Amino acid sequence: MTRHFLIVTLICGLILTGLLATRVEAFDVLLKEDFVTKTVLTEHLIKTAENAIFLFDASSSMGKQYKGTNMSRMEIAKQTLKERNAYFPDLGHNFGLYLYTPWKPLYPMQAYNREQCAQAIEQLPDKHSSGTFLMEGLSRLDKIIEPLHGKPVVFIFTDGKYSKVGGPHRTPATIAKNLTEKYNVSFYIISTADDKASWRVLENAASVDFCTRVVSFATFIERPEHNTGALFVTKATEDIETTTELKIAGVKVDNILFDFDKADISPKASRELTQLAGFMEEHPNAYIVLAGYTDSTGSEKYNTKLSYRRVGIVTEYLGNKFNISPDRILPLWFGPINPVADNNTTEGRHLNRRVEIAVGGV
Repeated sequence: MTRHFLIVTLICGLILTGLLATRVEAFDVLLKEDFVTKTVLTEHLIKTAENAIFLFDASSSMGKQYKGTNMSRMEIAKQTLKERNAYFPDLGHNFGLYLYTPWKPLYPMQAYNREQCAQAIEQLPDKHSSGTFLMEGLSRLDKIIEPLHGKPVVFIFTDGKYSKVGGPHRTPATIAKNLTEKYNVSFYIISTADDKASWRVLENAASVDFCTRVVSFATFIERPEHNTGALFVTKATEDIETTTELKIAGVKVDNILFDFDKADISPKASRELTQLAGFMEEHPNAYIVLAGYTDSTGSEKYNTKLSYRRVGIVTEYLGNKFNISPDRILPLWFGPINPVADNNTTEGRHLNRRVEIAVGGV
């Protein structure tokens, strides 16, 4: 049986720079440094969505200082988008960037072009404005998404505040629900909410579909997997070559495998997760990235939800048994799109029913 495991990198001894070539397992956590220092070719990557739409908030909440820095949330967000655009792989995505406070198309939905996107990001304001135009921004999505082909992902920066228009039953959650049902949209809600009521608004919006989630602004800024995982992952059958650093391995974690149509933890998986939990306890700054997959039996929609259940049960197991906080676990789920083995064989399908594990922050 082919073993697929993650080497969690630790600086345990001599670090050799620029001398040796190593191989990195599929679903390594790909960050800026990886694209700069590794040979990450587009054929090593697989798209998880075809369309990315960014709705940017410039309201007063974005003007607040970010974590004791001398920069506002708006400045940090703008800088982060510029950095990520500089190394984002060109896989044929369509991109759109829109300011919705007030509404202004900066990069109307079109084929991704790095240089043009960079120019559009430069147009984002440096100072905040007033107004709570979340409802207008969400309402405009219908016409943007309608002509698109393939899966759309919407990243929306918001503080959860909005002007109530269109009646008491018209809320961000009802608009999001309509869009997910109509177009199979996934929302990544990037929250700058500063009070419980605003958080509840965003959590209600995120609850409309299992592919929609809400994350804090700090998590989005500090953990790029939230946007890269939404748009691409490493092909399970490919390795990525690096010629920069050799770091001695600290722990190996096998993929968590599942029986057909099941989402429960086997004894072997329990041993793997116990080992992982021990590592997490010793390294409080580390965080876990989970990627759930299925075999190809059944519909894509059903399998996507099944992979969601699988990363959910792993997350729950780590939390309940080992008290690992949910904010240290990033769950991603992709259904059948990234097989590690032949779905025409029993053994291959078994290997494809998996949750892959990567660790960041070490």
